Amino acid sequence: MTRKTTFLILILVFAIFLFAGYPQKPINLIVPWPVGGITDRVARALAPIFEKYIGVAVVVMNIPGASGAIGTEQLYAKPSDGYNILFSAETLGMFRVLGSSKLGFEDFDPIFMVIEDEKVIVVPKNSKYITMDDLVKDIKNKPGKIRMSYSGPGASGHIQGLLLKKSGLDVSMTPFGGGNPAMLATISGQVEFTVGNVANVLEYIKSGDLKALAVFSKEKIAAMPEIPAITQAVPELLPYLPLTFPNCILIKKGTPAEVRTTIQKAFTSAFTDPKWIEFTNLSYYNRMDYIKNQDVTEYWKRWTSIVAWLLYDAGAAPNSPDQYGIKRFEQ
Repeated sequence: MTRKTTFLILILVFAIFLFAGYPQKPINLIVPWPVGGITDRVARALAPIFEKYIGVAVVVMNIPGASGAIGTEQLYAKPSDGYNILFSAETLGMFRVLGSSKLGFEDFDPIFMVIEDEKVIVVPKNSKYITMDDLVKDIKNKPGKIRMSYSGPGASGHIQGLLLKKSGLDVSMTPFGGGNPAMLATISGQVEFTVGNVANVLEYIKSGDLKALAVFSKEKIAAMPEIPAITQAVPELLPYLPLTFPNCILIKKGTPAEVRTTIQKAFTSAFTDPKWIEFTNLSYYNRMDYIKNQDVTEYWKRWTSIVAWLLYDAGAAPNSPDQYGIKRFEQ
């Protein structure tokens, strides 16, 4: 037996020993965002349910910074052993063009999509705009003058503002450093409108502080059935929608197939657990776990082809998507 053969046998024996009976120790669910945001809240609701079915402790670890890049990089530096699972948001599709990381969705093995929090265009309670058509007309009559608040570069509101611009609506976009400050800027009348998460704006709408004009979707949504889809007033958006901002579960490439299968089976059970269904219903989240495996990759491929080019064309991203083989979205 040659030394090379012996070495390969030793590696195989070690791998069998390492992964036998997975999992054998606690699993880290890495959230590359701060405590308190939507991604963190969803991960913390799901973790104890996942723990119930995976059979070991699941620890939520927040590693924030650089719009998710720091935590994602730290997970990627760890072994492909299934003990570190990434609870990712959409920003992984922007890292390369923004220059924050060389990683993309294709550097991970997809497990499941999780939820999406649908978006709605809202205006202050005393706004002169009664319908989305009113707002669109005013934007067209006053290009660059109608103000829209959003949280910051690369965030969902930023992308939606760029989509409006691409549709011929020249809005004045102002970052406010976070979703809540952007919402408060709208309530106070500092800006004419914003795009908020349904779960966040519903209470403001019920209290009368905000008015909803349209959902940022191709069709009406169950949480707000009386509110029209934005495409009724802006049909130019149709080719790009749906363009949602969901969470997803990823593991590092190279994780053994049997480990991946165990993880997926546990999440499959968690997603049908009554506690998870109750949480998502009360939060008005759309469950997206019907998208799994390579369908997750295909979802993000289309998403990245739209968003990466939107950012680059707007001058918001320094690196061309061409550098990374990201094709421009074809309508």
